[in-house]
Amino acid sequence: MTLLDRYLLRRFLACLGLSAAGMWGLAAVVDLTENIDTFIDHQASLSQVGRYYLYRSPYWILLTLPVTTLLATLFCLSSLARRSEITAAKAAGIGLHRFLAPLYAFSVVIAGATLLFTDLVVPPATWHYNSTRDEIRSYRRSDGSRRQVLLQDVGGQLLFARSYDHRRRRAEDVTWERTRGSRTLERATGRSASWRPGDSRWMMHEGHRQLFEESGAAAAFFDSLALTRLTLQPEDLARQQREPEEMDFTELAGYVRRARANGEDVTRLLVDLHLKISFPFTCLVILLLAAPLGAGARRGGGGRHFGLGVLICFAFYGSVKAGQALGWNEILAPWLGAWLANLVYGALAVLLLRRTHT
Repeated sequence: MTLLDRYLLRRFLACLGLSAAGMWGLAAVVDLTENIDTFIDHQASLSQVGRYYLYRSPYWILLTLPVTTLLATLFCLSSLARRSEITAAKAAGIGLHRFLAPLYAFSVVIAGATLLFTDLVVPPATWHYNSTRDEIRSYRRSDGSRRQVLLQDVGGQLLFARSYDHRRRRAEDVTWERTRGSRTLERATGRSASWRPGDSRWMMHEGHRQLFEESGAAAAFFDSLALTRLTLQPEDLARQQREPEEMDFTELAGYVRRARANGEDVTRLLVDLHLKISFPFTCLVILLLAAPLGAGARRGGGGRHFGLGVLICFAFYGSVKAGQALGWNEILAPWLGAWLANLVYGALAVLLLRRTHT
């Protein structure tokens, strides 16, 4: 790495830090304005408010990262261009793309770090944020227990329970059916069902079982019956204890697999799953888009570049939301809906870079 490379990175990191601090402050002020009445009405302590903003900060950092990257790139390169430092580098035989190479490489590093940040930091922080918010509002988060559970499993199986205690892994007044098309092949009704972790299966207790055959129906009583065909896990009977943004990629992928096996519509979850991968790469796309714009700046104030950055960010976030909505409504494939903004603006960035004078 040359002295010029280090100089450019130092300037960029300084702009990136200032932009990140400014965007975090703006997000905090807006949130405080919206929620200060809630804090006062529920007499939230300083500790609760502090934890509220501490655990919300990772989400804000991730959400504003494209804006932060865009503004840092525009301000860094436009300031160099206005002082003719980029022109001096070109005069010394350094092409524009070679001059910007440290930023290109660093954008890949940012994308990789953001991917890890999205998977390792944001989900647990969001979980604690939601818990703190509910604590302030005097809400009690469900432990997963619920009433009137009705789920579909693979192989035409249906499971109904009047109530389910997730802490005890026990369901009351349980009915299990195995069907083929519109025909019921087998039904079992029991007073309760409990999860046996050693065998990884459900055991139904004190009930009767019916087999429906073409020749007639047969019934038998039982003290306990192993539901060996049932693939549902205790987490499937519980309420979804965590939202998609509270789960890392592996947890959300596992939840999608179970929900799909249960016959649920997982389109929205698939879009959210792909967004966990695509969104961290927005900083790479944005930097490639902003680099030729900032490097081609002319002498003048920075307000024009700030306005340009805000305009691009509004358009970019609008494209992200549009792709998400198109994926949710199955107009686009879930992966394409999640990657739509990156693909469109990535193509635009490549076009600008090709047309930039080196």
